[in-house]
Amino acid sequence: MAQKPFIEQKLDKTVVNVDASPSNAGATALEVLEKSPGVSVDNDGNISLKGKQGVIIMMDGKPTYLSGADLANVLRNMPASALDQVEIMTNPSAKYDASGNSGVINIKTKKGKVKGSNGSIALGNTSSLFSRNGNTELLWKPTLSVNYNYKKNKVNLFSNFVYNYREGRGLLDITSRYYEAGKQLDSINQVNTAFRFRNNNYTLKLGMDYTPNKKNSFGIVLNGFLFAGRPTPTTYTTFSTLNGDVFSRLNSHTRNELSWKNFSTNLNYKHTFDSTGTELTVDLDYSGYKNVSDQLLRTGFFDGDYQQTADSMFLKGHLPSGINIYSIKSDFTKPFKNGLRIEAGIKSSYVKSDNLVDYVRKAGSNWVADARNNHFIYDENVNAAYLNASKEIKKWNIQGGLRMENTNTKGVQISNNSTVKRSYVSLFPSAFVSYKINEKNMLTTSVSRRLQRPNYQDLNPFTFFLDSLSYRQGNPYLTPQFSWNYELKHTYNNKLTTTLNYTVTNDVISQIIKRTKGSNNEIIGFLTIDNIAKFTNMGIAVSAPVKLAKWWNVNLYGNVYRNHYEGTYISNENGTSEVVPLDLSYTSFSFNVNNSFTIGKGWTAELSGWYNYKNVQQLSLNYPMGQMNFGIAKNNLLKGKASLRINARDPFGWQQYHGVTKYGNVDINIRNRWDNRQFGINFTYRFGKQNGQSRRKASATEEEQQRVGAGGN
Repeated sequence: MAQKPFIEQKLDKTVVNVDASPSNAGATALEVLEKSPGVSVDNDGNISLKGKQGVIIMMDGKPTYLSGADLANVLRNMPASALDQVEIMTNPSAKYDASGNSGVINIKTKKGKVKGSNGSIALGNTSSLFSRNGNTELLWKPTLSVNYNYKKNKVNLFSNFVYNYREGRGLLDITSRYYEAGKQLDSINQVNTAFRFRNNNYTLKLGMDYTPNKKNSFGIVLNGFLFAGRPTPTTYTTFSTLNGDVFSRLNSHTRNELSWKNFSTNLNYKHTFDSTGTELTVDLDYSGYKNVSDQLLRTGFFDGDYQQTADSMFLKGHLPSGINIYSIKSDFTKPFKNGLRIEAGIKSSYVKSDNLVDYVRKAGSNWVADARNNHFIYDENVNAAYLNASKEIKKWNIQGGLRMENTNTKGVQISNNSTVKRSYVSLFPSAFVSYKINEKNMLTTSVSRRLQRPNYQDLNPFTFFLDSLSYRQGNPYLTPQFSWNYELKHTYNNKLTTTLNYTVTNDVISQIIKRTKGSNNEIIGFLTIDNIAKFTNMGIAVSAPVKLAKWWNVNLYGNVYRNHYEGTYISNENGTSEVVPLDLSYTSFSFNVNNSFTIGKGWTAELSGWYNYKNVQQLSLNYPMGQMNFGIAKNNLLKGKASLRINARDPFGWQQYHGVTKYGNVDINIRNRWDNRQFGINFTYRFGKQNGQSRRKASATEEEQQRVGAGGN
């Protein structure tokens, strides 16, 4: 069987075939996304598509219930060996949830496709190098993956188990300059943090499809995820005067015990009415999360000459959170003989999030409760209905749809008995028109309105300590951000694709750094969230597969875009409110290249890389960053039942983050590097018959899992 290309351009999406890339052996799901065309990941783990944040990530058509850095952390612990394809959709139809300002990325996992018994066992390890102060440390990331599937007559059983262990290192350096009115420099803070983490991750998936006859099919999928980690950051903070003299030093050490537990289930039913494709589907979903973080923070206080000025401060925290998500949806599809196709559906979801923050400070020999302790309960109900119609008329293909979503939310702070309620109805039209000019040229245009609701943890008003004096605080008054997305695409010979895109987003949800003063009059920055700006994005993207030789194929992708943020935010310092204007823009570009080589006798090789030029995301200017990957694979070992893959990812250490944040009275410079120089080996053994086809089912939930915070590294 011929191997699929790494990247396929479809009419409505881009498809990445994960196994077609040898360098994906031993990689994680996040690393697969990073090398996918148009996708980038920033320093906080936020995933962008064509320079725009607000992507909804689905897994087999089901939401992941995670967002931002927490979603990135889960994807870091998911091996690429469990993935089949990645689908990238920049303008999905009304059938999809309206969430996701910049589009949808659907990650498809592997599943049994043929009759009989079959499966695979994969064992691999990725070793990473981390250098600091002239010393180089070798770190290990072993992975075990087992797939087993059985299909006979009316029953299809499928299962997957993954265990992986990850250890890693990183350095984060932050220099903050704070200004008084009139742009007079007030103080300089230097924060240097060294990270070390060790994680154990277990994932189990069990499922069954039952097809009693040609018209009816039933399915059940059970998923379990367990994470146990121990990140131990050590932070050194200095407070300097204007001439650079250090007047205060803080040394902080954090010990953190993290655990995430998730169980989810999906029940699904499909009824086919006739041979034309008229069908009805129903999905019931439940997902429960229980996350616990136990922290112990110790901070020592010193003057500029390293003389202790006060007793060490101890802060102990217990932060449990529980989230339960219920969803039901039904979809109906009716094709007509004249080429008209109608799709309609309804969906309802309910989310309950219960969060507790319990900090105690050591006072002498006693522990006393911290004043910032809190208990926050959040309820959300979203009801939706949609209608979508499409028809082919000679050279034209026309599709239009409308989705309505009714959202009802309630957030309650138990500690002060304050309540925030919201209820709103939103309409989300979408349209898609394509025209086949001739056999080699096609034009496509599309438009859609979408939204991004606040992440569940961003709504949480709790104070989460990053170290003894730095913290993050949510905002229960956040509102959704709404976008209009426009695209015009030209396709030549089903290969060369050129796309013009334009997006306008209002009430952008963004991180904001504010400041307050500590007990020794030192200035402390803290992170919060707010609706701050209007965002516009315009760009042009080109994608092209090129066959340079019979044995050499190249996939090229390039994107030039301009991001512009403009708006205001309110700065409240020492009881004084000030409206701070924002105007930040930059023209940038990114590109991906993938070279695949067929060497012969079952050997394949890859040379790939990506590069992101200086760009603006939210309120940060991010400096250029890139990566190069090498891989080689032998795919016909043991009479075609086994494969061996060896790879190197970022061997030159080019993937290091550098960003600058400047607005109002804040000027922050951030540098971050981690153990990204990685070398891996992976062996896979397959048993049973491997070719065929099966039913794959997505669940009812497509948006809620984007917005749950889990914590961790």
